[in-house]
Amino acid sequence: MKHFFTFALLLLLTSSLRAENWMKRLPDDAYVANLSIPGSHDTGTGNGFPGITVSIYGPFGEKFARTQDISFEEQWNIGVRAFDMRPAVKGNYLNDNHGIMPTKLRFDDALYFLRDKLIENPSEFAIIHVLHASAGDDNASNYGEMLLELLNRDDLKDFFIDFKPSLTVGEMRGKILMMSRDQYADKPVGGFFQNWTGQLDWNAQRNGKIVGASGTAGTLYMQDFAETFREGDLDRKVAAIRQLLDYSTKHKTTTESSIVWVYNFASAYSKTDRLYIPFVVDEQISSSDGYRDNAAHTNAAIIDYLNDPLNTAGPTGIILADYVGVNASNGYNTRGQELVDAVIANNFRYLKDMYQVVESDATYRKPLDMSARIASPGFNSNLRQGWEGDQFGATNPKENAEHLDCNFNTYQTITDLPNGVYAVGCKAFYRAGNAQESNNHFRAKDRALRNACLYTTVGSETLTFPIVSPFSKSVTKAKGVGLEISAKQGTASYFIPDDMVAAEHYMHALDAYDNVIFAAVNDSTLTFGVRKDKSAGTDWCVFDDFTLTYYGDQPTAYKQWLTEMRKKKLSYTSVTVSKNYLDTYNNAFTATATNRDEAIAAMRAIDAAWEEIALNAELWAEYKQVGKEAEAMLNSDLYSEEAKSFLRTYYQSAYLANTASLALTNEELPEAIAELREYMDLVNTGEWTGISSVPSDNAQCSVFNVQYSVDGKKVSTMQQPGLYIIRSSNGTVRKILR
Repeated sequence: MKHFFTFALLLLLTSSLRAENWMKRLPDDAYVANLSIPGSHDTGTGNGFPGITVSIYGPFGEKFARTQDISFEEQWNIGVRAFDMRPAVKGNYLNDNHGIMPTKLRFDDALYFLRDKLIENPSEFAIIHVLHASAGDDNASNYGEMLLELLNRDDLKDFFIDFKPSLTVGEMRGKILMMSRDQYADKPVGGFFQNWTGQLDWNAQRNGKIVGASGTAGTLYMQDFAETFREGDLDRKVAAIRQLLDYSTKHKTTTESSIVWVYNFASAYSKTDRLYIPFVVDEQISSSDGYRDNAAHTNAAIIDYLNDPLNTAGPTGIILADYVGVNASNGYNTRGQELVDAVIANNFRYLKDMYQVVESDATYRKPLDMSARIASPGFNSNLRQGWEGDQFGATNPKENAEHLDCNFNTYQTITDLPNGVYAVGCKAFYRAGNAQESNNHFRAKDRALRNACLYTTVGSETLTFPIVSPFSKSVTKAKGVGLEISAKQGTASYFIPDDMVAAEHYMHALDAYDNVIFAAVNDSTLTFGVRKDKSAGTDWCVFDDFTLTYYGDQPTAYKQWLTEMRKKKLSYTSVTVSKNYLDTYNNAFTATATNRDEAIAAMRAIDAAWEEIALNAELWAEYKQVGKEAEAMLNSDLYSEEAKSFLRTYYQSAYLANTASLALTNEELPEAIAELREYMDLVNTGEWTGISSVPSDNAQCSVFNVQYSVDGKKVSTMQQPGLYIIRSSNGTVRKILR
């Protein structure tokens, strides 16, 4: 029975996972053999086929040879990191074939694409399974020579890595591991497979080897049963997949000698179609729909296995499947995107056990990236799973998240953490009102900047830190990506994002809007999130790329906590604030800590001092604005000289004295603002006139509620001779000369 591994005519992408950097979350010291890696079978068929047609069938490849609906490039973008490729000699280059059927993907183009992607994403790596498609060769005798020449090109050779069983993630980053089922040379570039089998016999499946250029051999288990069109074969295929999953997920790697590499092929074809060419061939062969039908069963079986809480969480090895990236194809429920997502996610169900091995070694100098413990940290595919509370806003083209014009509390909880110091980070900004309002708040450094915050909760202890303003990374010239909006500051215009596309660009291309909050875990549980309980007009928050970093539990970790917090301190030197609040604020950021209690106390002091100085800045800004209005009255021709002299006396003796001393408290400033406004109101209404005398016993004063001296201070009695302003209970105001 001949077969062509095939896949779909129609393409229906139900989700588009952007996962260019998912391997970044893997620990460097994890063995590659202990990972779960999604792969594609007959990768190049997703790029389509040349226009070879058979009159009664139409495009030949679409009917018999397609196993993927999305291109090689798209497969990489959704997180596929293992590729099944079948080079064949085509003139002076190697083409990626499916049996005799050439695809539109050249093998050299595929390698250069991977090279470029690894340069862009050095945290990632790629694995290639190679099988010579000799039936599709123009000249099979040249295959080995042409392949070696390609792999040894100066602009490619440094990207290949030699096989050894104990390859780690750290060693593999930025590299390509190519392993071939054909011995095309004396020594491989990467590795050679030995004893490969497509049988269902378990003993045969356990008899494989992978040999590197140095001669080092590693153990290989494989399942590659490809023909499921006979009665009962599909069930046997599913059982074989599960059997190997049962082994790989439960296998314990204790030493290098116990490392086992696993290839588990989900691909096969459960239907055939008649290939009839008069006088040439008349037989049943594999069909594209046969691969679709098989995928609908095998992909679902793997997903269900990985999602079953009763099954042991452990590595799958390399899963090579059909229809990756598509959940439906030509009427078949292929679930190929779900499969890729499930295999990637599976790593982080069991890798926490690997983290446990190195947790004790984490220090502030060598922190441990534990971002893998966060659910939906980058909102890939616009997923929000794992987040509780108020849900983020609608989906968008750039896979970040938002809250628009609302108060919110969105969070998640992580358990089974080692105790010690953690940093929760994210890309985020908070626009307090419209662009101009937000810019004004940013320049004033007032309380509106603190409306939205990143927070952590451990037990009953919650710590907060304000989310940065978009004007913390504004530009004077629009970037031209997405929608942007500007605000005026003097004669300059400052641009910030005004949609999710622009937000993505500013966050990543411009590396803007970094936020961080720390926590000290003492009960293995951490809750973190973002919240806002105050509004500032039409405000907006955007979030992306949450991270979790562990600094250990040593005294130096707590010291580092406060060192990092000092980097987030805002300067109030350009803002009018009272000297005592500025001193308190600056002193709060000088605190040090060597344990949890000291660190929390220091953070609480920082938060309290920040709240007070932000309020103080806000009140001073209001006071100075009223002062400008008073100054305008003093310079206006609308008022008599006598009236302006009355206001000027208070303005000079009280307002100017206050602004010079910068000593008013947050309780005194509202009173000072109100007093200045009262003097201005007296001038505006003309009620400042009407001087009368009172007896020395102040008997007349008993009818008055509030008394003021000429310098604006409230007094209970008129002890000293002079001019007093008195507001009566009926609202009238008089000047009293004593």
